[in-house]
Amino acid sequence: MKRARWLVAAGMGAVLLVGAALALPVVRAYWRVRSSNPVRRGLEVAARSGCFSCHGPMGAAGVPDPALGEDVPPWTGGIFMMYVNGEEEVREYVLDGVSTSRATSQSAKAERERAAIRMPAFRGRLSSREVDDVVAAFLVLSGMNRPHDGTPEARGLEIAEQHRCISCHAPGGSGGRSNPGSLTGFVPGWYGADFRDLVRDRGEFVAWVREGRIERLRENPVARHFVRSQAIQMPRYPGISDADIDAVWEYVRWLGTTRGGLDAPSAVF
Repeated sequence: MKRARWLVAAGMGAVLLVGAALALPVVRAYWRVRSSNPVRRGLEVAARSGCFSCHGPMGAAGVPDPALGEDVPPWTGGIFMMYVNGEEEVREYVLDGVSTSRATSQSAKAERERAAIRMPAFRGRLSSREVDDVVAAFLVLSGMNRPHDGTPEARGLEIAEQHRCISCHAPGGSGGRSNPGSLTGFVPGWYGADFRDLVRDRGEFVAWVREGRIERLRENPVARHFVRSQAIQMPRYPGISDADIDAVWEYVRWLGTTRGGLDAPSAVF
């Protein structure tokens, strides 16, 4: 009798384990779609389209052009201002490999003809949504879309950059960096569905920053399991000041109300 009960219990346990194993990919696919945003998608499109092969990892450092003796322009560091004058010209570069203004410039045309590395045109290669997403990613990486200087949210971004928060939470807090073992499979962003699920109020945000965890998830056995098993753990910042937390919170709120900065007035132009 005892053996029979043991076999039944073992069988039920095996069924539950198999069910959980089959359900997890579905859960992760659901969260990837639900928490998607233009910047996150744009970074993925840029990576698979080869943009970072020439513009460097995450657009941070362009490769040298042997014919021109200078690097391919990166997406970061303000260099973009030498080539593009606003969002529409970014879109022209993605679609046609050159902006309309530079296409009509004889000096720019001569430079393109000398170049060994030329910007390809993605018109017909990418869908209109993919183009929009790549542009969104560029606007954030370049700093075109960021809080205006002197505002609390700009101070929050500065603090986040000092602590390298975007190394895990991705440019502009867009999220999506791989995190094996976690429930969703990726590091959450700072706005959108995954953020709202993990941070319900300012108190929980403070707890995440200062303690690297919140009690609500510790009390849930499923959540606790995945938080413990994920490869990348949220670090603790017990020494961060209240003023700095206030500033980062303002930046996070700004991201949430502007779709990651895309609906905010340009901070550069």
